[in-house]
Amino acid sequence: MKITGIKQLDELIYPFDTRWVLEFYGEPKLVLQIAHYIMAYKSIERTLYVLLNLEFGGLDTLYLIKLCRIFNCNLDNIVVSRAFKLSDTAKALEELSSTKDLLILLIFPYNYLPKNPLEYTEATRITGLILKTALFNQVILFNTVTKFGSHRPEGGSFHHHAVKVAVKLIRQGDVVIAELTKHPVKKHAVKTIHTTILEHPVKEYTKKTLLDWIHKNHPKTPYKHSTTL
Repeated sequence: MKITGIKQLDELIYPFDTRWVLEFYGEPKLVLQIAHYIMAYKSIERTLYVLLNLEFGGLDTLYLIKLCRIFNCNLDNIVVSRAFKLSDTAKALEELSSTKDLLILLIFPYNYLPKNPLEYTEATRITGLILKTALFNQVILFNTVTKFGSHRPEGGSFHHHAVKVAVKLIRQGDVVIAELTKHPVKKHAVKTIHTTILEHPVKEYTKKTLLDWIHKNHPKTPYKHSTTL
């Protein structure tokens, strides 16, 4: 069964039941790349719903367009909602929990948790709503590592119990290490993915200053440092 479209990840999580909550977690930028890849791949065949728990950013249309050229997918099949605070996340999950037979991608569902560890119990409410949503829908989570000094995913012990299949993602040089940390019927396993699979169409660049621009376009122009304004 192809769930992600990335051969190594599909082999890692196989066998898989769509009723299981699947989670990818790790460094946010890497997790977002995997989320985009799965968005594009799954939109070939069906509509999917994305709940993005970020105030801004997070959705890279250039990257999605590139991936859709590869997969010949349908961007119209990707429906995106954005939550701006914890109550928005809870409300959106409550609405999704009343639906059936949907593919739902939850990106950073615990992003708006209070930073005070004493108020971390708010995660329990979000996890409960995720489980409620997963009763009649397929749910894929994209999560970060907890902010409280552990290498486990964000969300606390109830969350760790709720997720059936968990994959930790780590970037090491030119490869991504995908580590299967939880599975109902498989032991711990590791796969490597070359980063060329996830390559962005726009290369990263170093920001240039105005002086850099002047020197590049007028190399013979002398530069004198002045202390006057």
